[in-house]
Amino acid sequence: MRVVFVTDNGFCQKEGVYYYSGANIQHYNTIRQHFDEIIYVARNSRFDPSYNVIDEAYEVYLINGNITTRLVRLHSILNRVIKDCDVVMCFGLNGHFAQRIAMKYNKPTIVYVGGCVYDTLMNTGSRVKRLFAPVVRQMISNSIRHATFVHYVDDYLVQRYPTDGEKLICPSARISISAASLTYRERKIKNKSDTNVIGLIGYTHNKIKGIDTAIRALSLLDPRYKLQVVGRGDHGWLDKLATSLGVVDRVEFLGVLPGRDAIFEWLDTIDIYIQPSVTEGMPRATIEAMSRALPVVSSSVGGLCNVIDMAFRIEVGDHVNLANKIRILGEDKEVMLAQAHRNFEIARKFDVELLDKKRNDFYADIIEKIGAG
Repeated sequence: MRVVFVTDNGFCQKEGVYYYSGANIQHYNTIRQHFDEIIYVARNSRFDPSYNVIDEAYEVYLINGNITTRLVRLHSILNRVIKDCDVVMCFGLNGHFAQRIAMKYNKPTIVYVGGCVYDTLMNTGSRVKRLFAPVVRQMISNSIRHATFVHYVDDYLVQRYPTDGEKLICPSARISISAASLTYRERKIKNKSDTNVIGLIGYTHNKIKGIDTAIRALSLLDPRYKLQVVGRGDHGWLDKLATSLGVVDRVEFLGVLPGRDAIFEWLDTIDIYIQPSVTEGMPRATIEAMSRALPVVSSSVGGLCNVIDMAFRIEVGDHVNLANKIRILGEDKEVMLAQAHRNFEIARKFDVELLDKKRNDFYADIIEKIGAG
């Protein structure tokens, strides 16, 4: 059975080899279990050494050029590959265009909803994107409404973007829960020094992950608190902010770490994880941190409201409250330990075996229904 996988980005090529980003690892692993032939169509992203190699058995089409050139090429490719496929997986704006073509050929579609596109566009810092945010939201809403199947990462998105199709509610996290992580964290908390290393994962070129809020919070904490940020993107504007607040020597940008094992190793070195995002679906990074029994402070947005203790959530942009909650954890080992245990237990619900079963059951049902149709 043949699937066309259409998305906006997260795919690239270098020296004739094609790659996909870590954000697509769950989708890549899931669909290859259920489809014999896979065709990827995406905008060409910049190569990143953390990306994973795509099996050469699969077709890949990457779109380059200005917006007009990309749209022309995109429609040409989609018309050709969708016409002969069995189902189309749709992600983002490119996915919206793919779905319209799929409907023309009477092909079933699977739409993935990983977050609120409107909230994302409104917080990218681009005036053009903010201007078009309502239009894009309506386009994506229509795609979701008319999709044959929809995969949501959290309940709140079902309410915001309803569908007439069949739906799955399942995060994209891929974590293996080990009691050793909790044991390690217990020992680390018991023996910790006065220094507290705060960690955050997210793109650094815009305000979506709230890194500016984190730096402002850090400026209210004493020098025993340090911030490490993992993720790609230009952070010059954040360096300037840290310099102006007098904390530049306590902020470290680690860039992209080479693979998931490196991320988990890094998570084990920090003391507190924070996710002060302005918008989220169900953030994989936060779930990964919880699986390492880390205490977490987050904003009250999206799926974070369903996993993080209310006592350790803040309103978007509230750096004063963020600093206060970080300080509570940093100064009280018992509170830190209690949050470590709580978060680890919540993370059990996201164990890869449990979520893979939900995803695989859903896709197996799709295959059966497509075959029957």
